Amino acid sequence: MVKFDSTSFGGVTIDGVSYGDVLVVGDRILSRNKVTLRRVFGTSHAVSDEEVEKLLEGDPDVVIIGTGQSGVLRVGKAVEEKIKTAGVELIALETPEAIREFNEISRSKRVNALIHTTC
Repeated sequence: MVKFDSTSFGGVTIDGVSYGDVLVVGDRILSRNKVTLRRVFGTSHAVSDEEVEKLLEGDPDVVIIGTGQSGVLRVGKAVEEKIKTAGVELIALETPEAIREFNEISRSKRVNALIHTTC
């Protein structure tokens, strides 16, 4: 089971290992493709359709999105609708709170997450 240890600007520590922005899908930790995000959106402060598809893998009960240390990442209406239409609860919080929620909720539910670590 994935457990977040901490976060600071630009990174998270999961089970003692440091990462940048990540997707947590089941027991897999995947790096976000910031190059593609910047090409498509002009920023990494957005969630792509491809990321949403990954977040819905494994039939999660909950998807948590960490919106950054100051909450700058945008969770658009289309993202919200796609997740909710799949029957999955969506929780979007600033990253420090998002990782606390992930650790708590994942004890009893299937939780996938997208964690943005900067702004």
